[in-house]
Amino acid sequence: MTTAIPTADAGPDASPRARSIRAGFRGVVPSGAAVAAWGAGLIELALGAGALTNGGAARGAGAALVALGAAALVWGAATLVRGRIIVPRTGVAASLAGLAAAVAALAADPVRTSLAAIGALAVLLLVTALACASRVRRRGGRADAAPPRVWAILAASVVVAALVTPALAATDAGRSAVPHGRHGITDPGHH
Repeated sequence: MTTAIPTADAGPDASPRARSIRAGFRGVVPSGAAVAAWGAGLIELALGAGALTNGGAARGAGAALVALGAAALVWGAATLVRGRIIVPRTGVAASLAGLAAAVAALAADPVRTSLAAIGALAVLLLVTALACASRVRRRGGRADAAPPRVWAILAASVVVAALVTPALAATDAGRSAVPHGRHGITDPGHH
């Protein structure tokens, strides 16, 4: 049975409209995964920095979060430059390791570890892991490169910024930041 609605998985003998739709969405998944990885990396760095100031298990979780956060930033950049998800199996493993490290940091110091940051991190890491897993499942981990779509990067950036900004503010580093407008010494009598 055939369907009248073209799908994105249409083969080479698909209608020109189906091929056009598929071509318009090429590069969207890698672009979104890269931006999600950047957001997750920033949160991992902030959570890790806060956990490193503690002792014991929190310090170990903090070191893992800092390393994974830096790796997420590099992975996102490499994925965007290449136009395809690189090392997707490693992306899944690193996403799961990030979740485990965040839970370990929360268990080691529940008072100073932000649940909002952990929640946002979990969402971003799951998006990254699902994108990587779909690439592994679809083409055995290899795919043709596609140029990043500017509209996809902008849309993903807006969503990620909406998650990351309050999450970073809720971390130990965010709570310790100097509020805007209070930098430097001001003399109220001097104009």
